[in-house]
Parts: sequence; C-alpha cells; structure tokens
Amino acid sequence: MTSLTTDRLLLRPLTEADLPELHRGVWSDPAVTWDGVARTPDQSRDRLRDAVEHWHRHGFGMWAAVRRDTGELCGFGGLQRLEGGDEVEVGYYLSRSCWGSGLGTEIAREALRHGFEDLHLDRVVAVVRPGNDASRRVLAKAGMRFDHQARHYDADVEVWVARPQPCNEGR
Repeated sequence: MTSLTTDRLLLRPLTEADLPELHRGVWSDPAVTWDGVARTPDQSRDRLRDAVEHWHRHGFGMWAAVRRDTGELCGFGGLQRLEGGDEVEVGYYLSRSCWGSGLGTEIAREALRHGFEDLHLDRVVAVVRPGNDASRRVLAKAGMRFDHQARHYDADVEVWVARPQPCNEGR
C-alpha cells in the first residue's frame, strides 16, 4: 500500500487505529459527511473497514491525511471505485478544523497525479451533491471539469471529470 507526501500532508493508507479521530472529526459531524448524516461509532468502524478492504481488493484507496507539521489527522481522501461500475472516483473528507486551508485541493491533486502517473488511469471522476460549492471549488482547482448530472449513492449528483494532461516534451 502506497504512502505519498505533499507540501503539507502525509497521505498514508487508513488503518483501524485511525477510527477514534476519524469518527470524532469526520463521521460523527453531519456538516462533514457526504450525505449530512452523523454516523454511530459502529457505522464509522464499518466505513473504515470498507476503506481498508478496498486497498486490499484494488491496490489503491483512501489515505489518512496527516499534517506533516503537527501530526494532526485532518481527515482522509484518495481514490476509490465509484459504486456500481468500473470508474475510479476521487474523494476527500476533512474535519472542520482543516476547512478553508487548501488541504482538500492538495489531496485531490495528489490523488489525481497518482491515478494518472502511477496507476495509468485514463479518467477519474468525482461526484458532488448540488449546492456543495466548496467541493466544486476544490475540484476546479484540482483541474477537474463538470461533465454531467447523474444518480450515485442514492442521490442526484454532479459528475466532474479529469483526464491526464498531455506531456509537453521538447518545450
């Protein structure tokens, strides 16, 4: 399982030891969860186990996002299979203490770089609930573009797409 670093983050595979911090900072806060529903500790444990199993099944997944300067576990993000298909999606979840700092964009950019350069993907998608302007800004800054509307995870969503950037060799 791959760990990566960015300017401010260590991105490492999630482990069961991350459960207390992720439950407290992400899954128990309805303002942070994707669907606006707070999770119980047992539900958070199940979500974490699913994320860990994803790594074993697919060879990529969500990373714990740890601030390199403080060691704070800010949340998680990375790549995962989009439900019901073969597409790969980028996602990120940050505790409120890390909002507005550009860390979501940092995670998304590194996940896309990893997907295109290391995993040789030809397309990565993201799904965003209508009205989530902060996530739209993150995706746009990461180089993704709105593509279409669809239904995923039992919700109407916007689908954003990124493709590898062509090389400019010889410039």
